[in-house]
Amino acid sequence: MKTRNRSGWKAFTSSPFTLIVALIILGFLVRAAWNIHGKAALAGKHLDQTESEITKLQASQADLSAKTADLSTEAGIEAELSEKYRAVAPGESVAVIVDPMSPNVTNGTDANAASSSASLKAPAQSWWQSLLRMLGLK
Repeated sequence: MKTRNRSGWKAFTSSPFTLIVALIILGFLVRAAWNIHGKAALAGKHLDQTESEITKLQASQADLSAKTADLSTEAGIEAELSEKYRAVAPGESVAVIVDPMSPNVTNGTDANAASSSASLKAPAQSWWQSLLRMLGLK
């Protein structure tokens, strides 16, 4: 019988059991590296979104600062009041301009009057309310 002349370390490293354990450990390490890569990519996306939100918020802050500065003057307050509440100063008048092509504007014709009266009809009643009305109980 022939004996093998391997040292203890060489025999241990070349055994099938050691190779299987090493492959399992390598698999765990590769999986961990892959998960870290995915999390880094996700963090990069979140960073881009956060930076764009910061840019929008800074623009909004600048706009609000400008509006606040405008409202700190008497002329700015009067302009805002006249715009929001259609308030007029003494001696001024308000003109309302109506688009003639707007579907909400009626010009006095019968077709438009019929359509506007149809839109003013009472909402549909349930069958029970109709029955009570026919019997004179409502």
